Amino acid sequence: MNATALAPEPTLTGRTRDVLKRAGNPFRNYFARNPDDEVCARFHVPELFAAERDLLHAIIDLYRYDPQTHSEVVPILGNKGAGKTHLLHSIKHGVGGQWQLLVTPGVYQRDSDFLEYLLFQIIDTLLGGGKQKGVRPLDFIGDQLVRRQLGVALRELSDEEKVELFPPPGLGRWARRLGLGTQQARERAEWLAENLSGYSNFARMPTPIAQALTDAGLTPQKAFDLVCTHIQKNEAHNTAGLMRRHIFQGFAKAALLRDESELANFLTYGFAELEFHVRPTRQDLVLALFKVLTEVFRSLKTPVVVAFDQLEDLLLARRTDDAHRTAEAFFAGIVQVMHQIDGLCFLIFAERGLWNRFVPSLDGYIQDRLNNPVHVPKHGTVKAIRLEAPPADLVRRVVEARLRSCLGELPAGESVSEIFPFVDEQITRIARTEPTLRDMLQQFRHLFDHVVYGPDDAQAPVARVSEPTPVKAVEVELIQPDAAPELPAGRFDVTAEIAAMPALPAPVIEPKLPELPVSYDPVSRIAALLGRDEDDVLPPLPTLTIKHVEVIEAPAEEPPVAEVVSPAPLLMLPPAVTDDVPMAVAVDLEEIVEESITSSELVVEVQEPPALPVVQAEAPTVVAAAPEVPAVAPFPSAVPANVSPATVVKPAVSVAATAPAVARDSHAALVELWEQEQRAARRKLEPEGALTGATRELQAGLGAFLSVCHEHGVKVGPWRLQHVVNEWSYGEHPTYGVVTIAHWACKDAQPWRMGLGLFLARGAGKPKDLEVKLAVLDTEPAVVDLLVLLRPEDDIATTGKSKTLLQDAERRGKHTRLEPVSLDGFAQMYAFPRWLAAVRESLPEGAPLPNLADIIQEKGEKLLEQVCMPVQG
Repeated sequence: MNATALAPEPTLTGRTRDVLKRAGNPFRNYFARNPDDEVCARFHVPELFAAERDLLHAIIDLYRYDPQTHSEVVPILGNKGAGKTHLLHSIKHGVGGQWQLLVTPGVYQRDSDFLEYLLFQIIDTLLGGGKQKGVRPLDFIGDQLVRRQLGVALRELSDEEKVELFPPPGLGRWARRLGLGTQQARERAEWLAENLSGYSNFARMPTPIAQALTDAGLTPQKAFDLVCTHIQKNEAHNTAGLMRRHIFQGFAKAALLRDESELANFLTYGFAELEFHVRPTRQDLVLALFKVLTEVFRSLKTPVVVAFDQLEDLLLARRTDDAHRTAEAFFAGIVQVMHQIDGLCFLIFAERGLWNRFVPSLDGYIQDRLNNPVHVPKHGTVKAIRLEAPPADLVRRVVEARLRSCLGELPAGESVSEIFPFVDEQITRIARTEPTLRDMLQQFRHLFDHVVYGPDDAQAPVARVSEPTPVKAVEVELIQPDAAPELPAGRFDVTAEIAAMPALPAPVIEPKLPELPVSYDPVSRIAALLGRDEDDVLPPLPTLTIKHVEVIEAPAEEPPVAEVVSPAPLLMLPPAVTDDVPMAVAVDLEEIVEESITSSELVVEVQEPPALPVVQAEAPTVVAAAPEVPAVAPFPSAVPANVSPATVVKPAVSVAATAPAVARDSHAALVELWEQEQRAARRKLEPEGALTGATRELQAGLGAFLSVCHEHGVKVGPWRLQHVVNEWSYGEHPTYGVVTIAHWACKDAQPWRMGLGLFLARGAGKPKDLEVKLAVLDTEPAVVDLLVLLRPEDDIATTGKSKTLLQDAERRGKHTRLEPVSLDGFAQMYAFPRWLAAVRESLPEGAPLPNLADIIQEKGEKLLEQVCMPVQG
């Protein structure tokens, strides 16, 4: 046999291998959970999708330089794992391009109003603690707005007002009466205005507001009063003008005085409490606030980009039967917003198959707006952006970025390539044969496991034999072809498990097996990655023909022998190797006694050693590749070509190895993912106004949490969920008029209909929030028996009007309960939909969701107790 290696495999010394093992598999995290995942930034390759990223930046800039641009939709289509989320991350957090307000909405509920859903997604992004390009949206927009408003206010001041703002030192009041200090005050006002606008230096980089105010001798409080006076003087007194006035003042207070509560309260409460001549409806209030917010952003030349990522999870398309109705309501909502609001850029990152399945079945007017092309200067007309598999040179750059951290830990003086322990031929083959970037990273993960953790870590424990039992011997007459070539020592075995022969119904049968085509594609694929010839991996199996079979019962007192396998299953094809199966580890069997076969008809009797020695081989077990990458499916040992098929020992396969891929997701990995999302959510909710601004997103997260508890059979004491309504809207208040309804049942008793509402308002909005929430108990017919209000634990006390409202409800026989919730509890609600989406994204295509009841009860025990009926003891 001639074996020609296309590329020499890199040699791993013991010291180098230990270093790589200690560093872990850098390809373990091979997909981005969400557009804020730090994995994207850690392994970012700027050249990857550079053309597509430049095109998206050019489309966004259309809304920056021409604020009156009509709202349009740009689809970004690619297969699952093509790199859509990574591309979105590079736009949201990358160094290229200018700053834009990029909103990535959460799970969409079909029954909710789309305009209301989108408005509160923007408010949540604006007030949250998440950063884009290194800065919070509230800080960036507040800084830009205060610079403009304060600069204009300074230039519009009269000389007397400037002297009042910048009084001359010493004489003070007498100097002002004599007209002294006017020129000095004028110069200081002009200097401050120029520094705020950035015109005073050649780099065009404006001086930070706090530093500029300090250098000019102006306190932040005086600057805030000046801005408020300017806004009161110039804004109209109609509804839009009143809203702009409160929004401008809220941004100014947040930027100058570091107080975000006023802006948060207005965007969630105050906008609905303005004095109206005719009380508007809920939809009119939402539309009016939406228009004012987008006008503010357009005046600052800050585009608003709404990016829907992972559309299949957003629409719950993988787990509901009415996915088409949800998709139709979703796309109809986008078209409605496009007609009502200008200056919005919609980016839809979707799987190509999902897009082609949903869009052609929509109404004609929806299709026309979704397929309307966008003209981009220097790029032409764009109808959709398609992400294809990257070429081999870019894949090499991706591998270099992944391996850089591992290779950096090697001892000084060891000269290795940038892709060590791989070679260029392996990278080229994977780049040319795998359809998406994620599939390539999976193959590199498997290959890294084999090269670093593989052959040396395999062990072959001694086979254990059960208690003595009667053993059947099989007498087989074979037509043996020419002797097969001997297998090379130390070969890399990748074959499928050989099933045991079924029980034979009669003592004598004369079957003839049909000739089956034997495919070596999976093996050839592994051989190609390892740089070996196909013939070097697996020799052709011999063609066997059974002429006569005789079953003989052996006595029970005979010594036990290992289980044997009939020759019939030898022609069964091995299962195909999928991308979710890691590279196998080498498995060594005991030395097998060889005996030449010269007769064309041979009788094999297992219970009589003189006829043919029965070889008892050790049952190999699979060693996990690495702690970081749990084995998905082990490979059993190969069938030696020079041993009779009747003596092949069936290898032991663990239950975990044969379980579905989903069931093998380790508990620790899911818990780690939960904690990562929990920490990210807590960071977003820590700022002062973030919790108030995330009211609707928290309510949606609570509904998703209870829905999964219902689906997975989570039980709290004797109580079990019977029905869940994620969000139920009522009344005319867009922020407070929504609750989650959960039906808790105990054994055969009538279920309790529990309403769960978030009581998050502060200050003047607190009584209004409570009043709207209590109104759900008065709906007819009744939909709620008990109302549970979740309140931040640092403001649990009720006084004044709030206390009166609760006491009045109690006198009327209404059941209410106030539950104090910590910031970690709210972070669990906020993070749960994102954690669930990350779990689904990590599953193979078409795999069901694993049962999450244990993790939910372990990590969400406190939250479950607060949203459930009381449990005695």
